[in-house]
Amino acid sequence: MKLERGLWLFVIAVLLFWLRSGKEGTTVEGSPVITVQHDTIWRTKIDTFLLERTKFKKVYVYREQPAVVVSDSTLIKDTTAVMTARAYRDTLQTPSLEIYSYQLIRGVLLDGKLTYKNKTAEVNVKKTIRYPKQYYSGWYIFSELGGNAAKFSNVSLGVQYQHRGAWFASYRMNLNTWSQPTHNIGVGYRLFR
Repeated sequence: MKLERGLWLFVIAVLLFWLRSGKEGTTVEGSPVITVQHDTIWRTKIDTFLLERTKFKKVYVYREQPAVVVSDSTLIKDTTAVMTARAYRDTLQTPSLEIYSYQLIRGVLLDGKLTYKNKTAEVNVKKTIRYPKQYYSGWYIFSELGGNAAKFSNVSLGVQYQHRGAWFASYRMNLNTWSQPTHNIGVGYRLFR
């Protein structure tokens, strides 16, 4: 009788401890580890841009309007209104920039254009979030069946409280013999995290 009273006092003490803590439910130990990696590839470095002066195309331009270019002489009706010129075209390409040049020259620069195409940098962003393990506090009800080859001797019903995955307390009662039930109290602590 004294042992049974002691077991009930232990169960009541565990209940009071749990009610006093008031932190039942999901808890997270630590905070998430967030890793952000930026990798920007931007290599634009041009010191000198040399124009192509050896390869040209012979074209015809009108004296009054040097911007009007005719490439075929058979299309020209009045040969006194046109003059010959050289058209130079060049392209410079890098991984981040393309430059296009056009010059129309007849001793002096008649027309010129310099255009470019900027290639945007390639940006790779990798974000990794690692959440720590979640441990739950709560009450669990469980049962056990067992015995050995000679006798089926265990039919138990129990209650267990687990506190945030760190420790637990349990109470189990063997119901196989109603006249003399066996009471068991267990306490445990987690060894590895």
